[in-house]
Amino acid sequence: MSHYVAAIEARMGDWRYYVTVMNLGEIAARCQLAEEIHANQDLDDMIQREISDRVQKEMVPYLLNNSQRFYGALVVAVYGGEPEFSIVKVTEHELIDDVEDKHSYGFGLLRFDGSQAYYALDGQHRLKSIQEAVKKNPDLRKEQIAVILLKHENTQSGLERTRRLFSTLNRRAKPTSSGVNIAIDEDDAIAIVTRRLVKENNSLSSLVLCKLGSKQILPAKTNDPYITTLSALYETNEILLAAHNDGLDVGKDFKQFRPSEDDLDSYYQFLEDLWMHLLECSPGFDEVLSGRKKPGDLRKVIDSDGCTRFDDQGKAISGGSVFARPIGQFIVAEVMKLAGIQGKSMKDCATAILSNISMDIDDAPWSNIIWNPGTRKIIGSKSERRLLVDIIAHALGLKTQAKVRELRQQYRDTTNNPKADLLSPIEWSGRQSLTGEDSVETQPVTAP
Repeated sequence: MSHYVAAIEARMGDWRYYVTVMNLGEIAARCQLAEEIHANQDLDDMIQREISDRVQKEMVPYLLNNSQRFYGALVVAVYGGEPEFSIVKVTEHELIDDVEDKHSYGFGLLRFDGSQAYYALDGQHRLKSIQEAVKKNPDLRKEQIAVILLKHENTQSGLERTRRLFSTLNRRAKPTSSGVNIAIDEDDAIAIVTRRLVKENNSLSSLVLCKLGSKQILPAKTNDPYITTLSALYETNEILLAAHNDGLDVGKDFKQFRPSEDDLDSYYQFLEDLWMHLLECSPGFDEVLSGRKKPGDLRKVIDSDGCTRFDDQGKAISGGSVFARPIGQFIVAEVMKLAGIQGKSMKDCATAILSNISMDIDDAPWSNIIWNPGTRKIIGSKSERRLLVDIIAHALGLKTQAKVRELRQQYRDTTNNPKADLLSPIEWSGRQSLTGEDSVETQPVTAP
């Protein structure tokens, strides 16, 4: 039985294609994943598994629960059906003088004989989520999506040509960066609150580098006004917010659906209060907040006479405050999160850390774990960050899964200093009473 769709005919390169609109119910029923253009069944199975996992956890809930749902066009190869495009002639064209073909403008009807099959070349995740979502909510069948149709030739050369297009569309598609996502996401509460902090808080607005790139603050003079980047601020906020109301799940589901405005206000106030406390009690930041110094001044080695130390090439030597760098903020935030989840005051925890542990990155416990004193550069990975979190948490008496003996040995191995010891216990209002192995008396950390 013949089947007609309204379409616009277009060309790019040596491809002739057609742009149309299909109901979600129709695309769910007619369109398949592009397994026939893949090389073998094992690859097909792998793609199916990869698609199923992401679709069920993220995309189907998006279609079912978000009233502002929207998908971009699917690129679909058509097999069979003997497609035939008929121009729709337009006689009322006097007002349009700059169109070469005033009879059609590329608009017409695309006819299939009913034997056609559709295969998604680009948008497999979207297609699969549509197929699953319309099963759960039949009303979605009436909604529409834009579709780009290309004729698929069932020959060896035709399969190679279509497979090449499939590869190009998927391999060359570049996902948006984390910085862009933070800047535009209207569902992720962490992104929303992070943007609001930068926009509304006068202190943070001048201290956050809003370049959509690296999390780190590079040792360049242009970065002197900043303590963190937008991406790093987001990550720190994610850590802190996990302790909101003694524990908040900030996983994928939390980021996918926009909370109420009351909840967003609560998250904002919680984070703003913590950030202002951190800035006010961190050594050296009083001069930054008052405008007498730039954060970059805190990331440089200062002589005893208060002057910046320079190397033989006249370049300021990096060092100074670990908290003036994103990695220091991550570590402090992780310890604060532990305190909050354990029912302790996160602000009191921050005060205890910043008042009792040297923030000089050349001192222990930072040096030779996240800082190379020889190259004057940040080093280490998440495992080194975790080690410092455990060391500081242990000094504060917070509960961790790390055993003292193992923690001490890991610290010594990482710093390559067999005599290094853990931080002395820090007395503060949230200190736990330790027993057993965790009660081993420790000495101040010895600088490697």
